[in-house]
Amino acid sequence: MSTLELLGRALADSADRDSWLAQHDRVIGSSTAGKFARPSSVETYVRQILAPKTFTGSAATESGNRWEPILLAWAGAEPNSLLIHHPDEKRFGATIDGTIPTSTGFAICETKTKHKRVVTSPTPYEVRQLAWQLYCLPEAEFAAWVWGELVEDPTEPEGWRLRRDPQTLIFHRDDPKIVAATELIVPIAHDVLAALDAATSQEVSF
Repeated sequence: MSTLELLGRALADSADRDSWLAQHDRVIGSSTAGKFARPSSVETYVRQILAPKTFTGSAATESGNRWEPILLAWAGAEPNSLLIHHPDEKRFGATIDGTIPTSTGFAICETKTKHKRVVTSPTPYEVRQLAWQLYCLPEAEFAAWVWGELVEDPTEPEGWRLRRDPQTLIFHRDDPKIVAATELIVPIAHDVLAALDAATSQEVSF
């Protein structure tokens, strides 16, 4: 069994795309929580969640999927495909990219590909994603943010190559950015859940 499977909190496996999507639509995941930037915008977030889903991917997401295994291998991470829920709230969850074994447990690994950009740190949105993943997986010791900077190269089969070796930043739970992001997004997430419950029970129209 994988590291996260042993936790016993898997809701779905992205290897079964239809099942994963059905479960994912019922929870607040890291891509959604990463958008929680303003407590005053709860209604906006609820409308976005309730809006019909039409996005099926893009060139950027396809590129990320192609490079993700390379970045995970560079970080010494085990790939993950499980949607894991928070210990106390099954509607809070995350499908992290991978896990890194440590001497006393594991850390989580999030990978990003950056096209034609030199990057030194995650964006505020990406920090909120990391904070949410650490919140949903309190067993994780830290988060490793691993990125690859891609440049165009017509000699490569897919037209891209790494500008330099993949880079890694480590974020511990007490990192001021993680603390601030967690304190921001968790209350918003609870407010969003309450508003979603009200909307689905037809008590409130959005």
